Amino acid sequence: MKNLLKSNLFAILAVTVIAITSCGKEDPIDVSQAGVLPNNTVITGDITSNVTLGRGNTYFLKGGVHVKANNTLKIEDGVTIKSDPVEIATAYLLIEPGAKIDAQGTATSPIIMTSGKTTPLEQDWGGLIICGKAPSNPGATVASEMGAGVNYGGTDAADNSGIIKYVRVEYTGKKQTATKEHNGITFEGVGSGTVVEYICSYRGGDDGFEMFGGTVNIKYAVVYSAQDDMFDWTFGWKGNGQFWVGIQGSTAGSVADRGIEADNNGANNTAAPFSEPTISNVTLVGSLTAKTGDDPLTATATGKTIGLKLREGTKAKLYNFVVYNFSNGLDLEHNQTLANMADASLVFKNSDVVNVKPFVFKPTSGSPAFAGTNMLIDASYSNTFTESSTTPSYITNVYVGINATGAINPTTLGSYFTSAQYKGAVQSSNNWVATGTWARVN
Repeated sequence: MKNLLKSNLFAILAVTVIAITSCGKEDPIDVSQAGVLPNNTVITGDITSNVTLGRGNTYFLKGGVHVKANNTLKIEDGVTIKSDPVEIATAYLLIEPGAKIDAQGTATSPIIMTSGKTTPLEQDWGGLIICGKAPSNPGATVASEMGAGVNYGGTDAADNSGIIKYVRVEYTGKKQTATKEHNGITFEGVGSGTVVEYICSYRGGDDGFEMFGGTVNIKYAVVYSAQDDMFDWTFGWKGNGQFWVGIQGSTAGSVADRGIEADNNGANNTAAPFSEPTISNVTLVGSLTAKTGDDPLTATATGKTIGLKLREGTKAKLYNFVVYNFSNGLDLEHNQTLANMADASLVFKNSDVVNVKPFVFKPTSGSPAFAGTNMLIDASYSNTFTESSTTPSYITNVYVGINATGAINPTTLGSYFTSAQYKGAVQSSNNWVATGTWARVN
């Protein structure tokens, strides 16, 4: 009896998933003995052992939950994770550097992270944050934007933070300060050893997906109705991306800013490593009625949505895009960004842009007006720009449809890419967004 008590006490101290309750009970659960956490478990504090959330179960996050280094959080298919409906501190899930997440849903049995409130809304809870050890340009390590006490970054470009497949996050984006909000999924210094495929952000209060440095690659990604940017990168992100769909909210009162906001480093536009992703097969659908502004709660301006805002020195290789129904197609801002376009370290090619205004160039404040060459319309870039608020003729159902004319085969860009010699992300013959229930676009 004494040995059993001693064993159980040791297990509780070693595991320390703090203050986990189940089925209304307040007693801590010995996770090492339980194996799979029971249905309706409430999770709070630090996870310091290998923990599994069981297939089809529902769990609740109370406050910030951190998976500590050298531990793996396994989330089986069909799991639903909800924020605590009686929230005092913002609920979020954070994977610290050296820890891993193994979240593998399926198209018909996705993993869903959502609000626990009866009537869910944007900004109900934080979101999912992955922190790794890949390089970023503010320095050797960087303080996590939302994860208190956590630093990310390092020198391991191939760092592995686990697997995320068929995961949908909903009603995220809780505002922490006047200038800081959670995103749907935040990737901070995440390395290329991490597998990210089939992810969806639905009605988030800030960005859908944001990459702070790192080298993580992202394939099959959907953002629907983000209140800020759909896709965002900064601090030297050098990953690959393919098959992205972004759709701004369509109601008159919707709030949205940009399809893509791309930065290198706002404090130092020439900081190395430069942001320099390679991305192909993207469909971005804008809204001409959406309000815009840094604070979704006070946004009032309309007619200012932007398909891609490329600024603060970012580089990128962007191909096979379809961008339509924004107030402005592409906005290139700051001298270093424009220099990158001039030397072809920032390219936007083989794409169709149909917007009220196709592009604008904005040198750094105080500099002379842009007098360089507009490479976006250079014949070798094979772009088409149409000043119109119409939908491209080949697009149906808002986001479905491709155009092979003038496209490139992205397999020429690297081994990561799947053959898809067409502009756009979704073929009518292969609607990977609508397959199963993993993504919501309504």
